Amino acid sequence: MKYTLLSGTLLALFAADRALKLAAVAHFFRRPAPPDNGVWPSVTLVQPITRAAHDHAPILAARRALTYPGAVQHLPVCDRADLASQERCRAILGADVAIVLADPDGGVIATKLAKLRAGLPQGRGEIVCFVDDDVTLPPEALQVLVAPLAKPEVGATFGLARYIAWETIPSSLMSLFVNVNALLSYLPLTYLTEPFTITGHCFALRGATLAAVGGFGEELDRIDDDHELARRVRAHGLRIVQTPLIYDVTNPLDSFAAYRAQLRRWFIFPRQAMLPYLRVKERALVGLGSVGGLPPALLLLLALLTRRRVATSAYLLALALAAAVQVRIERAYLGSATPPRRRALLPFVVTVTPAHVLALLFARPIVEWRGQRLHIYRGGKFSVLGPARR
Repeated sequence: MKYTLLSGTLLALFAADRALKLAAVAHFFRRPAPPDNGVWPSVTLVQPITRAAHDHAPILAARRALTYPGAVQHLPVCDRADLASQERCRAILGADVAIVLADPDGGVIATKLAKLRAGLPQGRGEIVCFVDDDVTLPPEALQVLVAPLAKPEVGATFGLARYIAWETIPSSLMSLFVNVNALLSYLPLTYLTEPFTITGHCFALRGATLAAVGGFGEELDRIDDDHELARRVRAHGLRIVQTPLIYDVTNPLDSFAAYRAQLRRWFIFPRQAMLPYLRVKERALVGLGSVGGLPPALLLLLALLTRRRVATSAYLLALALAAAVQVRIERAYLGSATPPRRRALLPFVVTVTPAHVLALLFARPIVEWRGQRLHIYRGGKFSVLGPARR
């Protein structure tokens, strides 16, 4: 009897969590778009480009095809020695596009932050939009990001990632993890509190706002520059707005070690650098939102420990519910489906990954990033321990 009650309770909690979050997602996407007053400020699109495993050509072509009605200044920032990327930018974005060259800042290439610092002084737009080199923007991306900035109380806007790398199992695990959790994590939170961070893939601010909060000066030299920038915008009395922009991210991973290292970074960074600055309510909401994904893992554990059919049945029902919710999210909002050959990974993402993430909350704050092992200190500072393990 007690196992029946426990299994039923866990299943009911998971069902309630999915239902409430899915309802919030549906309501979010039904919100009317900001009115078009016919005046669209000029935009500088700062684009740090780094030699990578994925093909930049379709990503750059999509940016050339943006339909923004105002003036757009494309500002790619390449490593000085990366002649191939420079030539590709000229070929796709146009020979008239000025390419900013960045020098290495401690390694063989310039970091993303160094590229942003190099590019920003060359910007002419009233709005500054930053976009990573693995992000494919839809044609209407700039309209969606810029429109909320017409309100003076809005300081920054950002969107939602849809991961599209399915070539390898590690890449597929990461893509499925993001696509399962992104909408259900970010959008319901907007109904409970103002956004307190910026997703660094793609975000926009007024140039005047960026200058007022300190830009990308040396004092922003932290491991979590996007979280820190969000904190400064809020401290300046401005809001951060989650927009319905969905963009594609190409994130190829060639090994399970790379998958584990990236997942570790994603949760160690905010644990060490963002959470210490959050208000008590915001910390509680982050924790509450995360707990909602744990019942499938707990049900599997219960089934393995007790060998009871009721626990196994509850676990299988939880998986079926997760699959149904994911199909709804992909069809109604993401606009693309998990490839059939990768759907079998969903039980792992729903069951094992939440337990993995929970373990990371207690892991040593050591990460591997950009070829180096880093110790991340509470508050966002870091030290280099040496080269990453191979």
